Amino acid sequence: MRKTAIIMDSTGYLTSDIINDYDIRVVTLNVNIGDETFKEIELSNSDFFSKLKNISGSSTTSQPSVGSFIEAYQKVLADGYEEIISLHLSHKISGTYSSAMMAKDILENENIHIFDSESSALGLGLQTWAVADWSKEGANAQEILTRLPALRSQCELYFIVDTLEYLHRGGRIGGASALFGTLLQIKPILYFNEEGIIDVFEKVRSKNKALQRVYAELERAMSSGKNHRIAVIHVGAPSEAAIMAKELNEKFPGQEIRIFEAGPVIATHVGPGALGLAFHPWPN
Repeated sequence: MRKTAIIMDSTGYLTSDIINDYDIRVVTLNVNIGDETFKEIELSNSDFFSKLKNISGSSTTSQPSVGSFIEAYQKVLADGYEEIISLHLSHKISGTYSSAMMAKDILENENIHIFDSESSALGLGLQTWAVADWSKEGANAQEILTRLPALRSQCELYFIVDTLEYLHRGGRIGGASALFGTLLQIKPILYFNEEGIIDVFEKVRSKNKALQRVYAELERAMSSGKNHRIAVIHVGAPSEAAIMAKELNEKFPGQEIRIFEAGPVIATHVGPGALGLAFHPWPN
């Protein structure tokens, strides 16, 4: 069997135990704060928000360089892998996918396969985790790539944010929605639409109502009778995430539920205190 390397960008936010157990390689995005640039994997959320207080403007994010991908691909090939599956956040919100494609073109290696998750955070992370499981079970790269589009279509991600201000500042969402959410004190629920773009799923008047609305989406998905892999996501809100996980375990006993923290790239766009939920049927 040809050995398949699995690579994702840093916005997948899988925990270190999963990354290490499956030997998932990570190519990091960058966070720009004032005149300083940091690799996302080197910056905690607490450090990020602390540094953000000391600048007059807002932070921005940037994709990995083409050279970063070339280096990552060459490294895994040198380690004995013969195929590469490289999964990344939606090309509609980042140039990361384009950087990966350019690296593949430069290396002229048909065994490098670039996949657009059409999502981010644990929408990307869960897809990568599934790929790692399939590979561990013995599936080759072509078999995995055949399964991935169906999994992608079943993978759902919802984020509850206090304000759309951060997304508006970063140009990731329309100005009218930002104004509406700010003036009416509405808690927006965000999701990736069918085009792989961040959009407003629904506007709710309290965080608790927003959580119940997201839980209802999970319940709708689980009405199929299939078990699900469920990711609770937070940005600097571990206590609230723990409460979410407890509630979900009570509502949906027997499901695989884990907590993940999204890093500074996502934090730049959703702000502190954001909560999220990602899920898909599993085993698949």
